[in-house]
Amino acid sequence: MPRIAVLAVALCLAPPVVAAPPRAPGRAVAAPEAFSADAAYLHVRRLAGRIGPRPAGSAAYGRAARYVRGRFEALGYAVRRQGFPLPQGGRSWNLVARWPGDGEVRLLIGAHLDTVGGSPGGNDNASGVAVLLEVARILAGAGGPPRGLALVTFGAEEFQPGGIHHLGSDAYVDRMAPAERAALEMMVSADMIGKVRPFISASLQGTPRRAARVLARTARASGFRANVRALGDISDHGPFARAGMPAAFMWTGFEPNHHLPTDVVRNCRPRALVRAGTVLLRLVEERLAA
Repeated sequence: MPRIAVLAVALCLAPPVVAAPPRAPGRAVAAPEAFSADAAYLHVRRLAGRIGPRPAGSAAYGRAARYVRGRFEALGYAVRRQGFPLPQGGRSWNLVARWPGDGEVRLLIGAHLDTVGGSPGGNDNASGVAVLLEVARILAGAGGPPRGLALVTFGAEEFQPGGIHHLGSDAYVDRMAPAERAALEMMVSADMIGKVRPFISASLQGTPRRAARVLARTARASGFRANVRALGDISDHGPFARAGMPAAFMWTGFEPNHHLPTDVVRNCRPRALVRAGTVLLRLVEERLAA
């Protein structure tokens, strides 16, 4: 996510993992107990710790993408690699995970996988990718997600040479057929969600707030505070909103180590991952499982 401000924040210890409750056959359950802080935090450690900075087009980005693809495929998802050119030369790509045999996409939840150069990207955005992978695990364990879900890791969200950004989400939107755009009921960009704070559910300035209000209501129904705001083009919801599709940005606010070498694993709080995952699982249930 592009740098916009700095606030001081405190760190806290990871909470214990609670076992998942029984599930109804064939139905995904959005229960707080289902989300494992430990499992999600392992992804943060892998991406921000072992792999580290992963700018678009780099070998490290390739390693991160292979890791994420491997996790999705091990859970049973079919993963499509969607490539696009970079202005500095070379290519990057998105990873689009769908349950085999699924139809049109009604709900898309995305998180960018890249970082700026020199920053391990613990909060920006290993946090979002980790939550996406843990949500994928829980839904797969329930027999697969409800029909209509796409889980996407976007490439090249950060600024590239020439001052352009959100290349991966732009590429995704550009390749959507008119029928696909009409079918998409909601897109959520999970970006920098590693702090235990009230959620910020944001629309793109100048576009409808409907998706942001839906996300905020879901967060409140999950027991968390959430504020609806209209913000600038600062995450991957932007290209979707500009194209007329309902889109929201899920955020937990400013990171003092944003885009710095100090955005390390410990900047991402395990309890924050549980909170975000709980909200997104509930959103999947509310929007798709009925």
